[in-house]
Amino acid sequence: MVMEIFAVNLLNPSWFSNYEQLLGLLPLEKQSKLRQFKDIEDSMRGLIAEMLIRNIIKQKNLRNDYQFKLATTTFGKPYLPDVENFKFNLSHSEDWVVCAVDENQIGIDIEKEKLLDLQIAYQFFTKKECDYIFSLKNHQMQRFFEIWTLKESYIKAVGLGLTIPLDSFSIILDSNDSTIRFESESNDTAFYFKQYTIDTFYKLAVCARGDHFPTEIKQLNVDDLVSKIIG
Repeated sequence: MVMEIFAVNLLNPSWFSNYEQLLGLLPLEKQSKLRQFKDIEDSMRGLIAEMLIRNIIKQKNLRNDYQFKLATTTFGKPYLPDVENFKFNLSHSEDWVVCAVDENQIGIDIEKEKLLDLQIAYQFFTKKECDYIFSLKNHQMQRFFEIWTLKESYIKAVGLGLTIPLDSFSIILDSNDSTIRFESESNDTAFYFKQYTIDTFYKLAVCARGDHFPTEIKQLNVDDLVSKIIG
């Protein structure tokens, strides 16, 4: 299987009128979970994320409708049961929903840059990562979110949640040639990373077992995605 990365921008509000119709295509358990969100925008992001991966699965002829149940691991990572060579991961932040698929472990994370107290880096990140973040005064926020999304993509690829301490591994970036190195207390270091530019105010990172990342992200218009699903 070729690794693919998909992205949907949610800025176009016209699809909101199809919210209930789209929700009705999902299993009742998933509908209930999405309705539990206090913020309707979070529910909408979750809904589009669900419809995106289900549409990908349907287009690949792995299932023939949208009401199939996705299983979850002990640590809450969703997967498609009974299909060994199809792995996926989802992420969303503000205006974007993204998805990565591959035949082996994969993780993806997107975050919108926002103002925060960068001192929290010392609480969660390794010394090498903090040195990278704070070594360039005018780019500290940007570097923080670079490290954050790269680390999150790894945690999501492994699928063990926060049982993996954030300071038990380092993501090391070389500013000169954009090389990304991975150091871990674990003996399993066979992971590869790639960053993508999707939006000026967002950071996006992917972690995978193989170094066969696509050169481009497949961007989908949210209305096009909706029309594929409901006609």
